[in-house]
Amino acid sequence: MMLLNLLLPFLALITPTQAGCSLACSSLVGQSFSNGSAIVVFAEQLLNGSTFVGTSANAGYNTPQVAVPQACRIGLTFATSKNSSAQAELWLPAGSQWNSRVLTVGNSGWAGAVNYPDVVWGLRKGFATVSTNTGHNSSSSDGSFLSDPDQAINWGHRALHLSVMAAKEVVLAHYGKSSSYSYYAGCSTGGRQGLNAAERYPADFDGVLSGSAIPWQTHTASWQIYVALQQYPATRSSYIPTTKWPFIAAAVLEQCDGLDGVADGIIMDPSKCEVDIDALQCDAGTLNATACLTDDQAVNLARMYAPWLRNGTVGALVNPGISPSGEATFSYLMNGEEPQFGPTFYRYGVHNDTSWDFTTLTVADVVLADSINPGGANAYNPDLRPFQSRGGKVIQYHGYSDPLIPSLNAPAWHNTVEDFYRSLGKSNEVQDFYRLFMVPGMGHCSSGAGAWVIDGASQGGIEPPVTDSNYSMLLSLVDWVEGGTSAAPERVIGTKYVGDVAPLVQFTRPVCRWPHVAKYNGLGDVANADSWSCPTART
Repeated sequence: MMLLNLLLPFLALITPTQAGCSLACSSLVGQSFSNGSAIVVFAEQLLNGSTFVGTSANAGYNTPQVAVPQACRIGLTFATSKNSSAQAELWLPAGSQWNSRVLTVGNSGWAGAVNYPDVVWGLRKGFATVSTNTGHNSSSSDGSFLSDPDQAINWGHRALHLSVMAAKEVVLAHYGKSSSYSYYAGCSTGGRQGLNAAERYPADFDGVLSGSAIPWQTHTASWQIYVALQQYPATRSSYIPTTKWPFIAAAVLEQCDGLDGVADGIIMDPSKCEVDIDALQCDAGTLNATACLTDDQAVNLARMYAPWLRNGTVGALVNPGISPSGEATFSYLMNGEEPQFGPTFYRYGVHNDTSWDFTTLTVADVVLADSINPGGANAYNPDLRPFQSRGGKVIQYHGYSDPLIPSLNAPAWHNTVEDFYRSLGKSNEVQDFYRLFMVPGMGHCSSGAGAWVIDGASQGGIEPPVTDSNYSMLLSLVDWVEGGTSAAPERVIGTKYVGDVAPLVQFTRPVCRWPHVAKYNGLGDVANADSWSCPTART
């Protein structure tokens, strides 16, 4: 007994992970990680088949999650700087269900909340899944926190990084062994978070799945204002009202749907669609008709499609225009009292002036935004060599019908990376660790006329009809990271469900590695992915 008493102080220094033991769910409460900066503030056991409803600041994350698998749900709070902190939740599958991997899921808009739908999506696949509130509590439309530099940095990149570090330690403590791989999946702001992590913190993830990303945050926010300047106020003669977007969408579809040889309501390759705007204009005497555009409205629409060039100079791109095919949902960005997101970014993050008038935007504002780079949000550093050298892989995807973040941002970023590697004489290396997939007919992260169910983040947890990497962007990434070059994806089969609700499949179609799109073979059922093919050679 005396010997045991002498040994107790030394035994207390041996953590459960050092001893090869594991901590039960309830025993995690009060445990500290990341050199004491992260604390487990709650831990609760979720029973198999239970329903979970979040109470976060972002209502979109509180959608009831039904038939949740058994898990240990833990809450973390951690210091992010001397003056700021953040929260995160890590959901740990039952030991027998854990696939030995960690998955971090991202956020949307300005959302300061745990992304419960995507956490449960990862949990169902066996991942220990983590999400952070990015250092503040707010809805996806409330960006007022950007006026606080510390909170802006947390949102930009820091909170995600610190939550990943702490989560890996908690996983080790709970299961008694380290995770074998660390993955990331996010869409929209979440897509940007993933790219930023690969650039800034190359050791955080082995694989990054980035959807509908905003690589150049400052420029996308600027463009969301610029493209709408001919819309506001609604009394302008160039204003295109909500009632006219269905007509525009139908007219563009009529012009370009058949370019791929199949008239099915999907423009497979918008780059081949040159919209004849003149054909949409009103005849004399019908200037107020719903099914045509006035001269000023036609000029406004052409401006939306066109790239924004600095001072009109060719080659000085500020941001690409919108690709034809997303017109049916253009009104989301174009028909509120002011454009979504862009003014918020500038008022709080750039000018720190809530009275700033977005209609005064000029290129000088863009230059200022670039110089500040609020929160370090821009994910536009093409030097991915540290991430690449660790064997990291990136799969990026973007819907061609995205009305919020121009789909052409994705190829522009891909080209920027290739140009950087080309300058090093290594452009052939890019495809070894980074691949882009453009999804015809998919809107922002989900929805649309195309085969948009691809097992990515922010898709409402809707699963493909087949559970393997052929139908899943996430599992394709896992296969590529863990299987090497031979598993590098050339395509993923997308699914369109009837009414966008599983399980009745309307059609399946390959999503090809950019710059290619699927082509109909000319024979067989057009609703079957086997009747379509992806070119394998780069052009």
